[in-house]
Amino acid sequence: MKAEPGMREEGVRSDLVPSDYAAGATLPWWAKLGTKLAIGALRLPHGMLRGLGVNRHSFVHEAESRVLGEPMAHVARFAALHGRPPRGVLELGPGRLVTRAAAYAALGCGPVWFVDVEDDAPQDPAAYARVAELARAAGLPAPALEGLPDRAAMLAACDARQLIGGTAVMEAIPPASVELVISDVALEHVRRDALPGLLAALRRVSAPASLGIHAVDFHDHIGGALNTLRFPPRFWEGRLVGRSGLYVNRLGLSQIRAAFAEAGFTTRLTDLRRWPAPPPGADKAHPALRRPAEDAPIAFARFEAETA
Repeated sequence: MKAEPGMREEGVRSDLVPSDYAAGATLPWWAKLGTKLAIGALRLPHGMLRGLGVNRHSFVHEAESRVLGEPMAHVARFAALHGRPPRGVLELGPGRLVTRAAAYAALGCGPVWFVDVEDDAPQDPAAYARVAELARAAGLPAPALEGLPDRAAMLAACDARQLIGGTAVMEAIPPASVELVISDVALEHVRRDALPGLLAALRRVSAPASLGIHAVDFHDHIGGALNTLRFPPRFWEGRLVGRSGLYVNRLGLSQIRAAFAEAGFTTRLTDLRRWPAPPPGADKAHPALRRPAEDAPIAFARFEAETA
């Protein structure tokens, strides 16, 4: 991949994925698409769909590696660059992983903000107390959460706060107060026309010594290929697709990194996963998307972002 201004390419880990990567259920892609669109057309409450296991976020949200191991790795990466833990942490689109609040508190981080478009975080206080127990078992000074009555009290004890809504909710975060930003397969779900505004808000809250760690899936959610590139923007950006839980902004890696550069960040690629050959749909992209050919083999990427 050619490096553009604001993009760095040293020491990238690159792996090939199997041809059935993220394929999901063994149904044709068009059958999955039709089913999801039909469910979306019913306009059922999101809570009901979550209860039925439809469109559920963070599917391994209870694994110790996710609630504790990943925060430890992210904080260690920041400390390797800056010699101390980050003071302010922001997670974008955490879903049910708001339970990480206890892990960040145990790692000496705070305040912590969790920004999401909807509230999918556990209400049960025990979910947060469990992460604190895992942190203590790992030798970390976790906050005392035993006996606290509800989620709000748990988050307050961890110096953490949820912000639910669109980009505007980030106005509650003071300027230049965030030193570590995490997004884990969330940016691809940000609406295409909303991404520049989100990144501008992210630049406003990012401290001079800040680090963003962003993981992005580039496959679709109807078979793990690129079949959704076939559809014209007028349909794909419409409300029906948005309600279906299928929406991804269909931006390629180079386009997302260019958006970061436009917002005032430099990016450094750290991990790539590629298909061994362009997947179904890669050669059927609607011409309005103008997705660079170099992005077609990329199924997943992780990159770091710093203020320019």
